[in-house]
Formats: sequence, structure tokens, C-alpha cells
Amino acid sequence: PEVAALFHVACRAFCPSAELVRAVVMGRPSKTKNQKKSRSSAIHVAQEEYASVPHSFVFHRGQIGKNVRELIMNMRRVMEPFTAASLKVGKKNTLKDFVSVAGPLGVTHFLVFSKTSIGVNFRVARLPRGPTLTFKVTQYSLVKDVVSSLKRHRMHEQQFTHPPLLILNNFGVKEMHVKLMATVFQHMFPSINVHKVNLNTIKRCILMNYDPETQLIHFRHYSLKVVPVGMSKGMKKLLQEKFPNMSKWEDISELLVKGANLSDRKST
Repeated sequence: PEVAALFHVACRAFCPSAELVRAVVMGRPSKTKNQKKSRSSAIHVAQEEYASVPHSFVFHRGQIGKNVRELIMNMRRVMEPFTAASLKVGKKNTLKDFVSVAGPLGVTHFLVFSKTSIGVNFRVARLPRGPTLTFKVTQYSLVKDVVSSLKRHRMHEQQFTHPPLLILNNFGVKEMHVKLMATVFQHMFPSINVHKVNLNTIKRCILMNYDPETQLIHFRHYSLKVVPVGMSKGMKKLLQEKFPNMSKWEDISELLVKGANLSDRKST
């Protein structure tokens, strides 16, 4: 029963695939054979694309505190959209329960947090045959802590409809364990074709920096914004839809040439 309940919750947690197929199926009733073929082809392509990318479960094992529980929710946010964002973990669920439902759902990675008297541990497991990486979390900041420290922050729902861009720094050393970590991290996210990628879909990035001296990995999650370059300040404001107050100007050229002491405020 516990496995069945977990499977039901996990199926509901992977709502992007259901919505993706439902959006294709629930269109207008097909009237011709060509429409039926195109609809079935679209469903097949959508299912193949969704099944070909890595999927993950982010959960905890054992007793954890309030902050670690919120850290898990933040990590699920990072791994969206190909993670079980609303996964519920029961007290009686064992690791075998998660493994048994991972196969039918196409889950490829487990991200597991646990807490001991010494500190917080983090494991990354590749399914079905490993490897498993184990880390000790020395420091962490929650999303609410980062947002409260910023004067302006950019975070909206559209940023999480596409996976983040992964950037690895200082992982090109000769040690085998470092190469293994880099390989596991790369396969946690969908691969990117630089010739076909749409830049408008890259709204976030994950930076992992390895320090060979301390053997620590710094994990950072950033919001990306496209900014125009190679033009005047006035033209940048126009392209970013920040329209200045032009009541004191004699000609539009003052905006394009001088920038006219533009501020960040929009005109009323």
C-alpha cells in the first residue's frame, strides 16, 4: 500500500508530462486522416522528448529540521521542470519504494538529504546501477535569505518552465573522483545543442566551482537576463521598455545620442 500511494503521488508530481500530452490531445476533434496522423505524431514526439531527458526525485531520509526541509524544496525548484515538485514522503516509505516507482516514471537520479548530529549530508545517486556520490553540506543559504538580501530580485514562474544551464568550473583535473563528479553532474540535466538551442529558453544557470585546495564544491543558482550591448544608453532603455520622460527634450536625437541623463524610472 505504501508503494502504491507513493506511485500515485509521484505520478501526480510529474505534472509537466501529463500537461504536455493533455495539451496535444485535448484540441479540436480531428476531421481528417491527416489531422489524426499529425496529432498522434505530435503526441509521440512529445513523449519521446520528455522521456529522453533526465528526471529526478529530491527527498530526505531520516529526521530533518525545518531548514533542511525548506532546503529540499529549494533544490526541487532548482531541478524543475524535470523533477517531482510535489513529491510527498511518508514515514513508512523506504528507499526500495522510491526505486520501485522510479523505473516506470523514468526517474534517473535521486537527490537525497539527511541530517545527523554532525551536520547535513547530501547524496546524488544514478539509477539503476549507480554511481552514488556522498557530500557533506558545510554551509547553505535558502532562497528567502538570498531574496531578503537583494534590493531587486528577478524570479518568476516562466524561468522554471525550462531546465537551467549547467556551468562546471575547475573540474578539468586529472583525479578520477573529480572526473566522476563532473560526469554525474552533467548527466543530471538535459544536454544542449548549441546550434539549435533557443536563447530565450535559458533563463537560469547553475554554477558549480570546485576548489582543489579545500576540495569543496560551491553550488550557485543564478537568474539570467539578456542585456543589449554595443549601443547608447538611451537605446538600451528603449529596448528594455523603460521609456523616459521626454517632455523637456527638443528632439528625439537627444535620447539616442546623449542618453539624456536617463534614470530607471518609467514615465507616467
